[in-house]
Amino acid sequence: MLKKTAAIVIAIGVICSLAACTEPTTRDSQLNSSTQKFDNRKPPKTSGDAEYSNYTRAQEDVYDSPSTILWCTVFPPSNTAPIYTVPIAGKLTSSSTSYYPGNHWVDHGSSMGSMVESQSVDGMFHGSPPAYRYGFTPSGQYWDFTNLAYSCTTALTSFQRQTLKVATVDPGDSVTKEAEALLKKGDAAGAQALIDGLTK
Repeated sequence: MLKKTAAIVIAIGVICSLAACTEPTTRDSQLNSSTQKFDNRKPPKTSGDAEYSNYTRAQEDVYDSPSTILWCTVFPPSNTAPIYTVPIAGKLTSSSTSYYPGNHWVDHGSSMGSMVESQSVDGMFHGSPPAYRYGFTPSGQYWDFTNLAYSCTTALTSFQRQTLKVATVDPGDSVTKEAEALLKKGDAAGAQALIDGLTK
């Protein structure tokens, strides 16, 4: 009897392996449930490739490359104030980025404990300061973008107030690529010189 049962189990395993028997995935279950709930209206079948591609390109091509040059254009709140563009090497960084966690667990014994603030990288306690974003130009100049409306792109673009016209500066892309190549070689001064030439 045991031999017969074992043989049946083995046979089922072989059949499933040949027929590619699989358990329904969580996504499949959600799709089926949604179809039944909404009068057999089937949701679209998406691969998610577009989102994945955007995420991957952003991480690999921009965020993970210190030699990338971002052109960050700032739009002051006053319409009379000029719009200005700043070249940023690498990316803008948030103040929440840190080597150390902001809080840690302290055990008080008897299954009691609490979360307390951790010391920052400078050994000080900073509480909850206002969030800010900052970056550096290729030559190392620090720029703070706190409470500013801005837009960053890898292509140098010209913006004008009180108009819908947005024109790409033709030499911008080629100069940006040359400057990025110099940054990769460690020539920050040369990269900055090329960028400064665009504004003359």
